[in-house]
Amino acid sequence: MSHITAPPQASRTVDVSRLLGLRSEGASLILGVFIVTNVVFTISTIQSLSVTWPAYVSAIIVSLAGVLLGRPHPDPFPLRDSWLVVGAVIVSTLLISWCLPPEGPTGRASWHLGSNTWLLWFLVLRGRTALAWGAMAAMAAITAYWAGTTGRGALGGLMMVDTQVGLLVVATLFVTSLRRTAHRINSLTERSVDAAAAAATAEAERQVRLQRAAEVAAASLPLLERIADGRPLSDAERGDVREAEARLRDGVRGRALATPAVLDAAARARARGVEVNLLDDRGSGLATGAAMARADSAVTRALDAASGTVTVRLLPAERAEAISIVTVAGDDVERIVLDEDGSTTAA
Repeated sequence: MSHITAPPQASRTVDVSRLLGLRSEGASLILGVFIVTNVVFTISTIQSLSVTWPAYVSAIIVSLAGVLLGRPHPDPFPLRDSWLVVGAVIVSTLLISWCLPPEGPTGRASWHLGSNTWLLWFLVLRGRTALAWGAMAAMAAITAYWAGTTGRGALGGLMMVDTQVGLLVVATLFVTSLRRTAHRINSLTERSVDAAAAAATAEAERQVRLQRAAEVAAASLPLLERIADGRPLSDAERGDVREAEARLRDGVRGRALATPAVLDAAARARARGVEVNLLDDRGSGLATGAAMARADSAVTRALDAASGTVTVRLLPAERAEAISIVTVAGDDVERIVLDEDGSTTAA
């Protein structure tokens, strides 16, 4: 019944308290009316009680329980606080019952019955139906016992709480319907979020495809147009064609490995006569950007120092090793292994 801003991760989840706005300013106003009503009934009926102090204590206890129930918390309400509310109902009933007049209508002097029922109503709304009914049973039993010991009869005592029991039945049925509504809302929200995430992923993939297509066009179209004009290619142009073909192949076969830094290092290595193979057997990069940055640095260093043939392979995710760099120069074979963190491990 106080107003706070829910954290982002909780803002999409709807429970009964959120449906009823129990954390809104309006709910705080209702709590204020509840407290004022308890005070007014206590003061206006105090002369009809045999002992007055239990009524004042009960008004404080019941009002504090109302404040406690208004504490923002996802449903169900915390078990410890729920037991405190149950205790407030039982204690207030014990305090006031034996102070009521032994005969005649009690009138508003038994205000605690209605106030406690509203506490239990909200306890049901907060997801503690079993505890609320247990407290109602205790309140009815205490009232019936008091009535039996004062000549009113136990049945007369039960008749004093029949309306309160009916109200709690209504609350139980009401909250059952609200929970079904909340469940449907949460299901629709979850599906909407999943659909939005899928749409965002599809759009991201489309943008990547468009970017790759633009990169391919920028790298190959000028060369294709040059080849199409029929004039013989110079040695430099042939080198440009080979380099473009190698970059395109690296982008297709190397995928996650084909970062700008690695592609530039591969081009430098090929210019020295090194045969470079970039192979992605995983389909995705390492887990973090920092790991990929360390892997890029290690692969770039290996390519800059390589001679002969070098094969860089991004291994499947289930492997203990993440990236292998194998360099073959004549009879010499060197193998460098990187882990999921992009750090060098023992080969």
